[in-house]
Amino acid sequence: MTKHSIPAVILVGGKGTRMGGVEKPLLKLAGRSLLDHIIERLHPQVSAIALSTPQDGSAYSEFGLTLLSDDASGLGPLTGLSSALRWAKQHHPSASHFALLAGDTPFLPLDLIERLADKVQSKASCVFAQSKNQFHFSTGLWPVLSHATLQTYRERSEDRSLRCLARQIGFHSVEWSEDDDPFFNINTPEELTRAETRYARLDPR
Repeated sequence: MTKHSIPAVILVGGKGTRMGGVEKPLLKLAGRSLLDHIIERLHPQVSAIALSTPQDGSAYSEFGLTLLSDDASGLGPLTGLSSALRWAKQHHPSASHFALLAGDTPFLPLDLIERLADKVQSKASCVFAQSKNQFHFSTGLWPVLSHATLQTYRERSEDRSLRCLARQIGFHSVEWSEDDDPFFNINTPEELTRAETRYARLDPR
């Protein structure tokens, strides 16, 4: 499996309550949206990109990507995963895995998908990024499961988190040890300010 055979879905459906209820992926960092930064870093690494959006995803139409509207499946946080799975199976049938990524992590590594793909052990295994002693279950490769299989995993527990599902499936991880965490995500105005400072160091223009 090569990185260029892997499609990717970015989760942009979060409510951003700690940011005043705004849609975090649309927040500006150095004059561009967080989502713009993510797409720029991700685009060379994958075969295609789609966005998993709220039911009204019109705010994201300007990005020119496939929009996967949340369904009413009752899977809670797994809804985005369910939409991504359906898209991967229908439009990328030769892919054994797809990447699922958060929409508020603008410093993703430029070798992210390559390193994750190198760690895939089987067609049924997950691989996630790890940094600062933390597994990032919203940044990794998921196997293209059937919806029936996804529902079976879901029914084993009332916990509807990606973390719980990943542990049921089984997963490996790839660690990044940089001092500046490449999976730093923005949840508060203070973290957005920190991101501005960090970006200025990377691109002093």
